[in-house]
Amino acid sequence: MTPDILIALALLLGTVVVFATGALRIDLVAILVMIAVAILGLVPIERALGGLSNPAVVTIAGMFVISAGLSRTGVADLVGARILALADGRELRLIVLITLVSGVLSGFVNNIGVVAMMLPVVVEIARKAELPPSKLLIPMALGAQLGGFTTLIGTSPNLLAADALRDAGFEPFGLFGYTPLGIVLLGAGAILLALLGPRLLPTRTPVTRTQGVARPGIREGVELEERLFTLTVPEESLLEGKTLEESLVGSALGIHVLAIERGGKRRLAPGAGTTLRGGDRLLVQGRPDFFLELRGRRHLTPEHGPAPARWLESDDVGVASARVAGDSVLAGKTVSQIDLRAKAGLLILSIRRTGFRRRTHLHDVPLEAGDEVLLQGSRAVISALGKPEGFEQVAFLSGEEAVRTFDLEDRLWSLRITDDSLLAGRKLGDTRLGDAVGMVVLAVGRDEGAIPLPAADTELRPGDHLLVKTRPDDLVVLRGLQRLTFELDPVIHPEDLESDEAGFVEVVLAPRSALIGKSIREVNFRRRFEMHVTAIVREGEVLRANLRDERLRFGDALLLYGPRKKERSLAGEPDFILLREPAAAPPEIRLAPRSLVILALALGGVLTGLVPVAVGVLSGALLMVLTRCLTPEEAYRAVDWPTLVLVAGMLALGAALGDTGTAALLGEGVLGVTASFGPTGVLAALVLVTAVGAQILPAPAVVVLMAPIAITGAAQLGVSPHPFVMGIAIASTSLASPVSQPAHALVMAPAGYRMADYLRLGVPMTVLVLALTILLLPFIFPF
Repeated sequence: MTPDILIALALLLGTVVVFATGALRIDLVAILVMIAVAILGLVPIERALGGLSNPAVVTIAGMFVISAGLSRTGVADLVGARILALADGRELRLIVLITLVSGVLSGFVNNIGVVAMMLPVVVEIARKAELPPSKLLIPMALGAQLGGFTTLIGTSPNLLAADALRDAGFEPFGLFGYTPLGIVLLGAGAILLALLGPRLLPTRTPVTRTQGVARPGIREGVELEERLFTLTVPEESLLEGKTLEESLVGSALGIHVLAIERGGKRRLAPGAGTTLRGGDRLLVQGRPDFFLELRGRRHLTPEHGPAPARWLESDDVGVASARVAGDSVLAGKTVSQIDLRAKAGLLILSIRRTGFRRRTHLHDVPLEAGDEVLLQGSRAVISALGKPEGFEQVAFLSGEEAVRTFDLEDRLWSLRITDDSLLAGRKLGDTRLGDAVGMVVLAVGRDEGAIPLPAADTELRPGDHLLVKTRPDDLVVLRGLQRLTFELDPVIHPEDLESDEAGFVEVVLAPRSALIGKSIREVNFRRRFEMHVTAIVREGEVLRANLRDERLRFGDALLLYGPRKKERSLAGEPDFILLREPAAAPPEIRLAPRSLVILALALGGVLTGLVPVAVGVLSGALLMVLTRCLTPEEAYRAVDWPTLVLVAGMLALGAALGDTGTAALLGEGVLGVTASFGPTGVLAALVLVTAVGAQILPAPAVVVLMAPIAITGAAQLGVSPHPFVMGIAIASTSLASPVSQPAHALVMAPAGYRMADYLRLGVPMTVLVLALTILLLPFIFPF
């Protein structure tokens, strides 16, 4: 075993471990692999980086664009209408038709694109057929995956398998090289779903009726009634004349104001600029106990005289001014995005620049190069700050200097906890003081000495003095909020909050949504979309509290509430898939024939041999833009760039395995165990190993890693590599788990699926697909 083989094996093992643990994003892992292969000299640098220009990568990118064009032009809507007409509302027919139609589409559109395109269509079909969507969405997702086996461009693993054959000097698969096996697998899968689906598919989402119309959806599972109550503004209130935004009622109480009742009339989905009046009844959604906790803060007594600035510092904690460096990584990011408190235990107390200063409500302020900030935190951490952390000119200040330099005299207040305060005996982090009108607790003063920058687990005591930073107006607002009256109104129902002007809307995050990985607060959701996030449905669990800091994930379904006109504007947002399409802004159905002609032209050129697959697909993608089926911006956004980088990186690793002889060594190992069973035994072993690997690794990675082993094994047996490589491509698609299969994850929340629901049908489907693959491939591609 040569040193290069040992290095290649170590790199392979490390890559598998990182993929399996999810320690890094898949695209970052791929880039690291490319760099490692080049630096270690396992292959020439041209081959290490050559995956970025590989025809398979170009083809995958083009298919993403073509998929988006078909979706944008409403092809799925036309298909959905036809399915409903043919099925006549019968469950068994719908399961079979949806499976087959999704499969046919997936032969020419990547399966994630098919699922995203068909999701609202199938939900609408379920509504009209008076079926829960859980009866139809798994068949749709499985059909899309099975259909990917029917053509060369159906999935990226198919393209990569063909590319591996070409690189090894063999004839690659043609456009319809997969079709004989793929059609059998799709048909067999539809039969299996017809036999098992009606019994094994759950009835997870209840069907309710509103005005005689069946309404399956995520709203019925959220149980909003448990979180609806009213708050009444007293006739003489400190909140009189303030807007909802100025009153801070939402952020301070952790609630959403869904309606305002005034003079016997109800105004739904009031905007942030709506002015409050004495006697207003606010219909709100949230946790009543948060409001009850706020009322306990009446036991915070303001103290006269200047707040003791000396409490800001101690032997271990200090305050310092620092400048944001010119090339700082912090520039352009908001204070909440940087989150120095969580990452370094540092608190930003104030920001100032030429013509601008901000001393409170800093979380949404973006930093700029040259900003001067006031920091509070560990002296050791502050002393170590420098340009790597994004700061320069760091200088410690005394508490009094800090207050004077950054004009904090009218922002620091001392509040005493009375002997009978509800806050006494509670931990600071449990009191939600930090959420109250932007109030920040900077220190806790006691007879034995102050505690600057207290931790969340600091227990409050009667007589404690809290040094807080807030605006005088915010203290007035706080007193006004404390005097609201609370009523748990059992009469309120979600249906009472819907009208032609306002209502609920259900959305799923799109596969390439820019919101994934960001929190509701971070994206300023309420201001940006003018809709409230009232609930998040994730992996069968409903999240209804503390949503502002919840980071959104792929597959999340959101229940939003707001004006209908804003719901219609969401239809044009690329970040969302609406489960109930509004009347306005439908897809450009008039362009559907145009997009279908483009697809036919692109594939026709490939089929007749006039152009290579990559050129044909790329031409189709370009025509989608030139004919205005897509805008250039929509085309760029449609491409899943992390997937392309993943494929390029794995191609570099595959080249390293081949050039160093590692693939040959692993191939010999496979043959040593299975050679006595003949080529069919070797095929079965490769297929099973690939299927196991696909449960924890991305499908493109599995194919690129296994294909050299399969080709080498075939050469050592003296047989054709084609059945082995195609078997690997088929087995690399996981059919049983939403964890490793985005197509399943996308339908999880809208149908209320749980992990067991996928396993009930996914496991027998996997067994069927693998068995048919092993049995039929030797006849389609003789050894």
